[in-house]
Amino acid sequence: MTATSPHDAVTQPEPEPEPRPDRRSDPEPARSDARAPLFRNGYALMVNTVISGGLGLVYWWLAAVYYSKADMGQGSAAIAAMKFLSSLTALGFTGALARFVPVAGRATGRLLRRAYGVNALASSAITVVFLAALPLWGSHYAFLSGWQRSAGFLLAVLAWSWLTLQDGVLIGLRSAVWVPVGNLSFSVGKAVLLVLLAGAIPATGVFVSWVAAIALSVLPLGWLILRRLIPRQVAAADGDLLPPTERQIGRFLAGDYTGSVFNLVVTYFVPVLVAAKVSSDQNAVYYIINTIGGTLDLLAVNMAASLTVESSRQPSQLGANTRGALARMACVTLPCFALLGLLAGPILDVFGSGYAAAGAPLLRWLAAAGFLRVLIELYFGTLRARSRTREVALFQGLLCTLVLSLSLLLMPRMGIAGVGLAVLISQGAVAICALPGLLRVLRDRPGVGAQAATHVVPQAATEAATEDAT
Repeated sequence: MTATSPHDAVTQPEPEPEPRPDRRSDPEPARSDARAPLFRNGYALMVNTVISGGLGLVYWWLAAVYYSKADMGQGSAAIAAMKFLSSLTALGFTGALARFVPVAGRATGRLLRRAYGVNALASSAITVVFLAALPLWGSHYAFLSGWQRSAGFLLAVLAWSWLTLQDGVLIGLRSAVWVPVGNLSFSVGKAVLLVLLAGAIPATGVFVSWVAAIALSVLPLGWLILRRLIPRQVAAADGDLLPPTERQIGRFLAGDYTGSVFNLVVTYFVPVLVAAKVSSDQNAVYYIINTIGGTLDLLAVNMAASLTVESSRQPSQLGANTRGALARMACVTLPCFALLGLLAGPILDVFGSGYAAAGAPLLRWLAAAGFLRVLIELYFGTLRARSRTREVALFQGLLCTLVLSLSLLLMPRMGIAGVGLAVLISQGAVAICALPGLLRVLRDRPGVGAQAATHVVPQAATEAATEDAT
């Protein structure tokens, strides 16, 4: 694809490590979805999203049955804060893991050790700042005061960071089929603990059940990654494969992390903002609906991650991969979004009286915005595959600014439904901006990408030799 944006002069990627050639692939390979890694891993992540989302709704239904709305509101606020703080660093690394783990070769273990270490230090520092300013965040977080509960919350943030990174590592190692297994263990475990803790610690049972269940995924899959998947990738590495350099990873992170911070504000800070602005009852309704909408959004995010992995390994297949991913995402998500909008009221009635009346408009706005998110995320996947992360950051910065400002403007007038309308307007504006670039990728043919890829090896080798000499 030939880019025409004014940023091209400054967003040309660093020379990237050589992707392992796939001598079996044709210009437009005719392979079944089950055999093609792009779709096999993409479908595994989508299955994971459906399982996690479905069991997540069961979890919040059980919470509505066994806990008061006030306890649910407090617990969901603490979970939102935990996710936000851990993801400030962890989600910044997941894009880099998807981009560089597939081509790290024998340096895979070293790359992952550094990612986990830097993430742990950064997450700890951010959480300490949050806890030091605890009185500023409202009454929902008062139960975290005291050094013991603060220390427990810090451990919870680190555990969630590890879980987030773990999914990115499995995707990068092309073993995304294990992601649903880990998240199934987590989802079932937290639901069981939720019920068991309802009588013992009703005020904190929602949060504690969520955090304690993380071990059910992290421990077994951590062992699998260390003992099986990393050694397998190292053993299969091509001796001529040049691992990514620190400079290449740094340039990628400079753009991708900035974009991730903007995305985090939309995904995790907006729920924290809502919790600070509305009653506990309203926050309980909002959090359930946000979970439903976020689950469907993740379908697009997951397929985009698989698109990044496979197009990093085979740059010449970027256009074909994107066409295939978009066609499959349209078939899967369009019916889901349509049903969600039409059945918003009956879906929310399951959680109890008052949920549909308070939340149906919000759910309909989020459903209307759904397919726009598919277009945006798939385009982001193509940009990450080409290390054009500054453009991703620009788009995500625009989306963040629009969602945050419009939410603050509309929430006082429309309640929690204003957040849904803000999301729809914002994603529509960003999708319009991204559409020309996405269309160019969709029209791209293998010859252009393959031609561009032939220049990677000499440049990467020159850069590696220069860095070794310095």
